Amino acid sequence: MSGCMNGCGHHSIGHIGILGVDKKGEEWYQFTLGGFSENEAQLGERLGRAIAKDKVADTVEQIARVYIENRIAGERFVDTFYRIGMEPFKGRVYEANH
Repeated sequence: MSGCMNGCGHHSIGHIGILGVDKKGEEWYQFTLGGFSENEAQLGERLGRAIAKDKVADTVEQIARVYIENRIAGERFVDTFYRIGMEPFKGRVYEANH
């Protein structure tokens, strides 16, 4: 999790990356999924529109639920993400936040 647009917290290579952004003086958070820093490093993909600060914990929970429901035994988050794609995560998060 980072508030630095320059990537100081390396949110862009987190399996679940969270970047704090300011929208008209309010705190919002941009999520990326699927980043990793192993040998073939990969930047995460943007989940969608920014999430209000009071929905961040719920968003992390929804992302985790999708992972738990879809993982194969012993599979890391990032491996599940690339196997099932962005849509199950996006659908769950934005459905839950409405």
